[in-house]
Amino acid sequence: MVLKKRVRKEKVEGNYEKVGRDFREILHNYGVYSTKLEKTLFITTPLVVSTVIFIYFYLFEDSNLKLLNYILELNSDALSVIAILAGFNTTSLAIIAASNNEVLRFLRSKKLKNNSGTILKQLISFFSFAILIQLIVLIIGILLSVVSSTFKEVSETFPLIRGLFVRVPLSILGSIWLSSILFTIMISVRNATLLYRYVLFVADFDLEDSKSDES
Repeated sequence: MVLKKRVRKEKVEGNYEKVGRDFREILHNYGVYSTKLEKTLFITTPLVVSTVIFIYFYLFEDSNLKLLNYILELNSDALSVIAILAGFNTTSLAIIAASNNEVLRFLRSKKLKNNSGTILKQLISFFSFAILIQLIVLIIGILLSVVSSTFKEVSETFPLIRGLFVRVPLSILGSIWLSSILFTIMISVRNATLLYRYVLFVADFDLEDSKSDES
């Protein structure tokens, strides 16, 4: 019996020590707690919008260097916005964690309709996913800014940069990058509505709790 307990303890500790365990758990939980409509809307909408924009650039912009500048300017402007959104989601997660213990216990006890988890875990998963994705986008954006000067030098040196050999992958890159930025914005908008509902819930919960104490 003692041996079984020791084996189980070592197994649990081993899971916690696995590289990327929390990363995979956050991604998995987001897929579980998001509805099919939400995932479809949040992925297809940014992809369609960005594809239409860069198809326009592909057809009507003659210079690949200008197309590259559009992507770099987009990246420069987006970095500040995404940093603010990451700060918003981090603060929101801190607000949830700092709530009354009774509120957290209540949300942890409330199961979702499909019995896939609790309301508290769903809330934490949404905000953690947003923070994770936005930090990844920030890191990629910073790396893109660092090597952007090299892109410009290459475009001025090699005539091949002006052909379709570069225009097609450049348009695809811009479309994917804009889609990623729009996706992070959309999940932050969703999280803002969740925070709104959460604050109202906490206020009502405290009010009902105070009334029960008075009675």
